[in-house]
Parts: sequence; C-alpha cells; structure tokens
Amino acid sequence: MENQEKQFTRGFNHGYLLARYLPDLMTNIVKGINSTSDYFQGFFSGEKEWELENSRSQLDDLKHIRRESKSRERNIERDE
Repeated sequence: MENQEKQFTRGFNHGYLLARYLPDLMTNIVKGINSTSDYFQGFFSGEKEWELENSRSQLDDLKHIRRESKSRERNIERDE
C-alpha cells in the first residue's frame, strides 16, 4: 500500500509541474495515456490541482481589478 501512495504522489508532482511549466507538453502526453495505474491517477490529479489553483488565482486577480475599478469610479464622482 505504501508503494501505491508513493507512486501516486510521484505522479501527482510530475503532473502538477508539467501542467504549470510545460502545458503544451502536458497536453500532448495526456492525449496518449490510457493507463489507470497509481502513478497516472496521481499524474492526472496533479494536472487538475494546477488547473484549480490557476483558476482561483485568476478569479482573485479579477476581484482585485474590480475593486480598484470601483474605487476609481468613486473617486472620479467625488472630484466632479
């Protein structure tokens, strides 16, 4: 069982790093994989984790931009 967890973790880390730093390569690799091994389950989970983190980061950026925009609009109204 411990070996399965190690393989999953190893695959997760590889999938996460590839998705983050080499997304084009990740896309090409994923197209050719049909395995259900622990390593590849982790690999796909790592990719999904990066996608979730990236989406959260983009949403946070949008919220920040909207807050700044609203603040500027209020300041413009006060100046008029």
